[in-house]
Amino acid sequence: MIDKFFGLTSLQSLFRRSQFLIFAITFLICTLIFATISIFTVKSYANQNLTLVSRTIAERIQPALVFQDKYTLDNILHEYTQQHSIRLIQVLDSNKVKITESSKLIDRHSELQTWFDGLFFSKPIQIEVTHNGQLVGELHLFGSSQDIILFIIKICLALILGMLFMIFALWWSVNATYRHIMNSISPIIHTAQLVSQQKAYNLRFPKNDIQEFHHLNSVFNQLLEEIQSWHNQLQSENTQLNYQVQHDELTQLPNRHYFYKVLCSLFDQPDKRENTVLIFIDNNKFKSINDQYGHLVGDEVLKEMAKRLKQNTRQNDFVARLSGDEFAIILSPVSQVDHLISIAENLIKCSDEPLKYNGQSIHFSFSLGIALAKEAHNPEDLISQADQAMYKAKNLKHHWHIFQQ
Repeated sequence: MIDKFFGLTSLQSLFRRSQFLIFAITFLICTLIFATISIFTVKSYANQNLTLVSRTIAERIQPALVFQDKYTLDNILHEYTQQHSIRLIQVLDSNKVKITESSKLIDRHSELQTWFDGLFFSKPIQIEVTHNGQLVGELHLFGSSQDIILFIIKICLALILGMLFMIFALWWSVNATYRHIMNSISPIIHTAQLVSQQKAYNLRFPKNDIQEFHHLNSVFNQLLEEIQSWHNQLQSENTQLNYQVQHDELTQLPNRHYFYKVLCSLFDQPDKRENTVLIFIDNNKFKSINDQYGHLVGDEVLKEMAKRLKQNTRQNDFVARLSGDEFAIILSPVSQVDHLISIAENLIKCSDEPLKYNGQSIHFSFSLGIALAKEAHNPEDLISQADQAMYKAKNLKHHWHIFQQ
């Protein structure tokens, strides 16, 4: 039942429902207790007052009873029924025969008053009237609940006014509390949204003046620190893995996969492709170096080749190791053939100086196959042209050749 009462709702609605439920229960209990105590207290006072009034009436009607003066009896009874909360007064003689009575007409709240009269004053107050020790008559007095009803009406009006004031105070209190809580929650929500949407794990939840929220923020901040650490580590590992996937482990140059990716992107950009040149490089003596000095020396030669090729190309040029002793260079932009020839001759010349390794001089040389991207239809075509030019360059004295259709 409680779950159905609260249900899925907003925090403000939850506050209002819970506060008004507490208010209603508290108000109802207090009203019932207060009304019960008040009514029975008033009844007690009314009975005491009626007892005093009945004794006073008995003293006043004593002479009239002795002399059987009905007129005086009627006047006295009428006076008291009109001036006091008395519904009915009856005077009986010594033989309990009714002599006279006086009653008050019930003109307002008749049904309610009749019910209250039966509840509080169903039995009369009976007083014996004596003269010189002898019984001369008896007085029966029935109280009226009219004043009690008026008192209850006043209490109800006061309770209604008090309830309205309490409802207003409760409404103000709930709204003020809700605003304070929302002001405390808003930074948490904003920070959580940034972390979720932008992966901003470096953010931290701010301090909060509500103790429970402050503790929650501290726990979240500890969690964010761990997530940030894991995220940074994962990024570092991904970067390292991505580098390893796209680079040659020995020379640290881009590998064949990375080379082909860059070459394909150039063919997707016609403006860049127009001034792009591909150079294939092959080590003319690599097999004999491996056979003579061993694979460790061969690896050192490959690393030296990578170093010299990088040193003799521009920063924007792309140098890659394709496989074994085969390297490739993507030159962009190259606008003039003379400039291309100068680059080729400089690359050939950079291999003139032998590699010094463990006191040995190891000589090696390059063969360059050059192809112009603007004369190729696709990346595979350009690679084939550069490869053909490289094999032709091996048989030339200057060891470089530009592919021509």
